[in-house]
Amino acid sequence: MKKFKAITFSVLSLMISACGGKSVSITIPDNNCPSDKELVKKALQGDEEAGLQMAYMYYNGDGVIQDYTEAIKWFKLLAEQGNPYAQYYMGLCHDEGRGLEASLTKAMEYYKQSFLEFKARAEKGDKNAMLYLGKMYSQGKYVTKDQSSAVKWYREAAEQGDATAQYTLGACYEEGKGVARSHEEAVKWYRQAADQNNAEAQCALGTCFEEGRGVTKSVTEAVKWYRLSAEQGNADAQCNLGYCFDEGIGVEQSLSEAVNWYRLSAEQGNATAQNNLGYCYETGSGVEKSEEEAIKWYKKSAKQGDEGAIQNLKAKGITDYDE
Repeated sequence: MKKFKAITFSVLSLMISACGGKSVSITIPDNNCPSDKELVKKALQGDEEAGLQMAYMYYNGDGVIQDYTEAIKWFKLLAEQGNPYAQYYMGLCHDEGRGLEASLTKAMEYYKQSFLEFKARAEKGDKNAMLYLGKMYSQGKYVTKDQSSAVKWYREAAEQGDATAQYTLGACYEEGKGVARSHEEAVKWYRQAADQNNAEAQCALGTCFEEGRGVTKSVTEAVKWYRLSAEQGNADAQCNLGYCFDEGIGVEQSLSEAVNWYRLSAEQGNATAQNNLGYCYETGSGVEKSEEEAIKWYKKSAKQGDEGAIQNLKAKGITDYDE
């Protein structure tokens, strides 16, 4: 059983401004050190941008093994220096108990500090501060959740040409969050962001073309945008492009190409791609048939709650998803 997921809305990427600082005394684990030695050097010399990049890498497991404790070392240092991005993530870690004790009181203290600084910066025209201010309104961090206020700040940044804000505003129109739902407006903002090479917007625009939402349906255009996004590493676009090759949608059918894109997406944790890759192994579609590999990928997908994978395992009498 295969299932096609069009898009997962994800917003906001970290963007920061560099400024020098004093050297810092943080020990970086030898067995989990970023390969970019110049970045590490700058961070240890007190460069704010490099320090935040280090924190974000450990927080997300980007180029290193995910380690909230290591991320918090950097976030805490920079938060104490008044950096609102670090303050926001310190709040988030306390809020969700990631590497720190779960404490709403402490989370709110950090959220308040970051919110006030974001607001001051946003009112001076800082586009990235506008994004985070919108995010805090959208999520109800420190302030009462207010989607209309979130959209106000996303729009401010989008109209200044910020690609992430344009994509985020498009998603708001797509879902009707803080604005009246409009597929045409969603496409308008997705296209502006996609033209700036925003991978999330490219994937979203591909879905709009494939389904004819807010734009004339065109599977050729859909594949074009999926490919641009997939080649940047977007897991949803990789899965979608794999499905297009699997079914011959907008491209000549190629099961081996389908497997290639499913695998790239599945290895990033995309549950739909994991299920589809399992199905390919079960049926020998584009890859050598392997029951063991099929079950492995079904289990990965099922652990994330994918109903298709759960049913595929049930058909084999398997209800335990532990690998």
